[in-house]
Amino acid sequence: MKRQITLRLKEQPSLPVEAESITPENLSGKSLDQIYRLPLWSGNRETRLTDYFEVDMAELEGEEHPDQESLARIVMRGDLSRFKRLGQGMRAGEMEIHGPVGFHAGAGMEGGSLLIRGNAGDWLGAHMKGGNIIVEGSTGHFTGAAYRGKVQGMTGGTILIKGDVGQMAGSRMRRGLMAVGGDCGDFLGFKMLAGTIILAGRGGSWIGANMRRGTIILFKTMDLLPSFYYNCLYRPVFWGLLRQELERKGFLATNCCPDGFFKRFSGDAQEGGRGEILICQSN
Repeated sequence: MKRQITLRLKEQPSLPVEAESITPENLSGKSLDQIYRLPLWSGNRETRLTDYFEVDMAELEGEEHPDQESLARIVMRGDLSRFKRLGQGMRAGEMEIHGPVGFHAGAGMEGGSLLIRGNAGDWLGAHMKGGNIIVEGSTGHFTGAAYRGKVQGMTGGTILIKGDVGQMAGSRMRRGLMAVGGDCGDFLGFKMLAGTIILAGRGGSWIGANMRRGTIILFKTMDLLPSFYYNCLYRPVFWGLLRQELERKGFLATNCCPDGFFKRFSGDAQEGGRGEILICQSN
């Protein structure tokens, strides 16, 4: 039988807390006392999980997934905007967070699912390799991007954001899917190497600047850089399947590009022109 571990924040800490140790892998199989003694860092001081959270454990009925049968489901509640790196590096299991989270949530994820029922800070899903992240609010800057000095950002997995995103989302993205239901800041898909980004709202300036490959799908007509040149109006074969999958996850409305006609622009010409921006013509 699967176990659910619920962490309820006692009060918001005065300093940011490094909380990368809170993952399904680290909490599964531990006793209540071991969970309370899980180390966290606040500034230069080592603290314990019990300093911040009350913990409840319950057994869940229902069918278990074979690859997750030994992993607990983690539920967190409270204003966690000062807790950094929640779910960082997780490889399997489920985390569900009710409230806002701090920087680097889900960074370096390799598998599993992270659901955030609130807003997320900067660097959400940075260097993500696999798994799924869903944010029901908005995110800060550098979502799915590469840390400074790194060549590649997100290399796999899926990030779905129902609200807005800040600047440099998908910067140096190598693989994977990112979908944004709201607006975005400047430099969406900057130096993008591959993968797919979908933007339902308004975009900032410099969309796709210096992108080498990859696909950016826009639902609204926007001004593009002059280094993107028009190719054609067409109906991409993949869009029907992609739209159905996003609708299944509750991300898109059924009237979003129903007939799937897009204007295709190639670019960035300064980087060889092998990337593409598709602008929906159906709405």
